[in-house]
Amino acid sequence: MPDLPDISENNEQILTDIQSLQQMEQQLFNSLETNTRLTSLEQQQLVEKINQISNMRVNLYQTLSGVNNFFENALNSSVGTLKEQTVAIGIVESELNHSKKRLEMLEEEKNNKIRLVEINDYYGDKYEAHSQLMKTIIFILVPIIILAILNNKGILPNIIYYILLVIIGSIGAYYFWSQFASILMRDNMNYREYDWGFDASKVPTNTNTTSSADPWLNTSGIGTCIGQACCSTNQTYDTTANLCLSS
Repeated sequence: MPDLPDISENNEQILTDIQSLQQMEQQLFNSLETNTRLTSLEQQQLVEKINQISNMRVNLYQTLSGVNNFFENALNSSVGTLKEQTVAIGIVESELNHSKKRLEMLEEEKNNKIRLVEINDYYGDKYEAHSQLMKTIIFILVPIIILAILNNKGILPNIIYYILLVIIGSIGAYYFWSQFASILMRDNMNYREYDWGFDASKVPTNTNTTSSADPWLNTSGIGTCIGQACCSTNQTYDTTANLCLSS
């Protein structure tokens, strides 16, 4: 059985490689779970590396399975050791799968928190805009009420009362309708943006233009020329060089 040691060493090397990949994957999982400063792009890159390592381990598992099946009868002396190592690897594999599930749960929890923050920001901005509108109404009504009281007591003449009333009403109406229109035009998803009612499906398209159209071939405009028409009387147009050359 001269080939048995080589086969055993080959299997042990495969198992060692699998364990190394498991350690690398475990380190990446720990980095994802503990490092809170990672950006979304960095998290995505780590997840892609984890998936690549996982695919490598699957390929090694398939290779190990094929070798064990082919040399099963010749490796009876080392089957016990290989089974123990396989069981240990299976335990680590199960832990890694649990880590993947925890990662998915953390990602879902993060997305839920982001949605809650966005909702809180939306209603916070909405309530602030409404409170500003109420303040504007109060600032309009308070001077009007004061002027009315002064006018009823005869302190303020009617002509001045009506002039001030018109001025305050005009200014107040301008600010009120500006804020009210701003509230009505706010986007339903992001309150800090406006919904302009743009419908991309209704945008007109020019069916006469093609991607192969050459704007330099347009001879309908004033001051354009083609070929020999661009040359002076003592020049000849060279089609190869695309230039006017002196005769």
